[in-house]
Amino acid sequence: MNQFTQLNSSELMDEIIDALDNNQPLSVISVGYTESFVMAQYSIFSEEEFMEDPEAAVANANAQTLRGHFHRGLTFPNIKARDMAVEAVKKADIIGMNMNVTNSGDLTQKVFNYYNIHPRFVYEAYIRRVIMYSQREKFYQMLKNRKILIICNYAEEVKQGMEKDLKEELGFEVVGMIKIQQFDDIPRVKKEIDSCEFDLCLLAAGTNAVILAPYIAEKKGRVAFDIGQGMETLISIKHHFIPGEEWLEEQVGLKRLMEM
Repeated sequence: MNQFTQLNSSELMDEIIDALDNNQPLSVISVGYTESFVMAQYSIFSEEEFMEDPEAAVANANAQTLRGHFHRGLTFPNIKARDMAVEAVKKADIIGMNMNVTNSGDLTQKVFNYYNIHPRFVYEAYIRRVIMYSQREKFYQMLKNRKILIICNYAEEVKQGMEKDLKEELGFEVVGMIKIQQFDDIPRVKKEIDSCEFDLCLLAAGTNAVILAPYIAEKKGRVAFDIGQGMETLISIKHHFIPGEEWLEEQVGLKRLMEM
């Protein structure tokens, strides 16, 4: 992955803030194992290989799960999701990748090589879980006085938490909340996006967020930030909640992650 230009958390926030301040489109996504697995269907993996993989089993068994570690937001096989994900990743401006957990980014690298994907910028995807703390000043600057659209299956909770903890200080307005549970919701979600006027869209929807963020940048000319499980933190940001904190400490180290 050394051939990609890697941003640290401060530089990532600078890119987002610069796009917002200059009214420029920007899509920031993350491609982890699930997103890579979606794109690997019938390319890296045969149908037999991917359908026998635990990732497909988890996705198909948890189709009705609304959020959390086992929520995937699609079922397998899914050629349409594969094609839309590949197209979206090729269009994305900045891509998060797993670069600091042993072997976790291997499939992503294989998929990028197969599809000839060359991101302009990459960043360590796990920093999204701590960036609101490690880059508190810049994260707040990103939100300050913006019109914000939230796309995730628990958008109402996020709105309530953000308004309770941050609105008085930062003066933003949550102008829209769009729920998305499954890949099949994307046509409806796109229509709702098209009817909403906003500056910044925060997304947490797995592969579906990867598909939607470049759409928002291209069709709406706005900034879309796929913040992933970091969205959970925004429900109670003042309580310093970090999703998967124990696992992150073991695999990466929280202090190290905060310094990235």
